[in-house]
Amino acid sequence: MHSKKLVLITTVLALVVIVLGAYTRLTDSGLGCPDWPGCYGNFIGNDSKAHIEMLHRYVAGFLGILILIINYMAFKYNFAKKLAVVILLLVIFQALLGMWTVTLKLLPIVVMGHLLGGFTILSLLYLLVLRSSHEVT
Repeated sequence: MHSKKLVLITTVLALVVIVLGAYTRLTDSGLGCPDWPGCYGNFIGNDSKAHIEMLHRYVAGFLGILILIINYMAFKYNFAKKLAVVILLLVIFQALLGMWTVTLKLLPIVVMGHLLGGFTILSLLYLLVLRSSHEVT
């Protein structure tokens, strides 16, 4: 897979994660799994709110893996390394915000930071898409 396609797929997935986060909030599923990273000590919860929360976490985790792969490719092909690292660092911080969202029981400033972080990651991934459109493949 060309890095351009991977970056585009990752950007679309970031949008999906934001939509899943909004769905999690709108269905009042944000504390469907009050512990982190599991759900009552399991990999998946036992009710619909827990399933919604865990789906959001797992898709976000997959997004993080794709961003890690993008970083590998950025360094391997010497392309947009600084931007890729910034995105990776933001994803790590975003994961911490996700954990704090649950452990601090939806503290509004943390929830707002988590949402802003998601939009920032999406924006930077889109910038990476634009930069990769000039990449020679």
